[in-house]
Amino acid sequence: MCGKWVSRPKTGPGRRLALLLLLLAFGPAVWPTSAVTQEVQQVPAPGDALYEVSLVDGSTLFARITAVDGDRIVLTTVGGTRVEVTRGQIREIQPADGSVVQGEFWVADPNVSRLFFTSTGRSLRQGEGYVGTYLIVLPFVAVGVTDRFTLAAGAPVLTGELEPFYLAPKLQLVRASSAAVSVGTLVFFFNDENVGIAYGVGTFGNRDRAFTAGLGWGYSGTDFTREPLALLGGETRVSRRVKLLTENYVLPEAVGVIFSGGLRFIGTRFATDVAVAGIATGDDAGCCVPLVNFSYTFGRRR
Repeated sequence: MCGKWVSRPKTGPGRRLALLLLLLAFGPAVWPTSAVTQEVQQVPAPGDALYEVSLVDGSTLFARITAVDGDRIVLTTVGGTRVEVTRGQIREIQPADGSVVQGEFWVADPNVSRLFFTSTGRSLRQGEGYVGTYLIVLPFVAVGVTDRFTLAAGAPVLTGELEPFYLAPKLQLVRASSAAVSVGTLVFFFNDENVGIAYGVGTFGNRDRAFTAGLGWGYSGTDFTREPLALLGGETRVSRRVKLLTENYVLPEAVGVIFSGGLRFIGTRFATDVAVAGIATGDDAGCCVPLVNFSYTFGRRR
């Protein structure tokens, strides 16, 4: 395998993807951090806003700032507990990303820009991203280049080289409190050939409960399929750490239906998807194929 890498031209697709993955995964680490530094040094004024307060001992509080008196800061957690800390005990303060449900803080799902595999109408915010694996052997990375443009890439690891690899740019056209619409493409590169899907997708609802629908046209080179692939998906949060997901495809030319359903376990940075999938074509049906995905969110949150 090493011999193949050495013999490849420096501009080969494998090397280009490796550089892209490094830039996407580690680029945010060297992006400007003045905004974050400012938040660490300055404590916001008391008010009703909810903050995620990270302490130097590694603990995290979701609380409102009740009072600021010199070096002393008084916090009130979502459960009503009063906590006093000093400025030196605070590592970082940033707006909390989530919601309070029956006196409990539910951290936002860090992967709302996708279901199990496919994109939703939502986009990552600039500087945010995640790395992970689909089905253990398909690593991927995605990053918000701007608040409306997301770029993802990935490649299988079983082939001994970074081919075939894929790129998945997505542009968000509509962003509202209860609707998001995007267009994009998923393109796989095989040596000198490329095949993919150009699509449009919309997500309707909030980050805890939403419906996603989309249409996609497959292509090879410049040749497109005449009939689209249809996507129907949904998500609903059932507890602080668990969300139900479903992702289903109606294949073109009445070939059949691919269906899947399962759970997403949500952490502050980590998320794990566990699901099963099957296919129904004509009089035949097959089930169930296990699906397991892992992801880790990185970058700035605003």
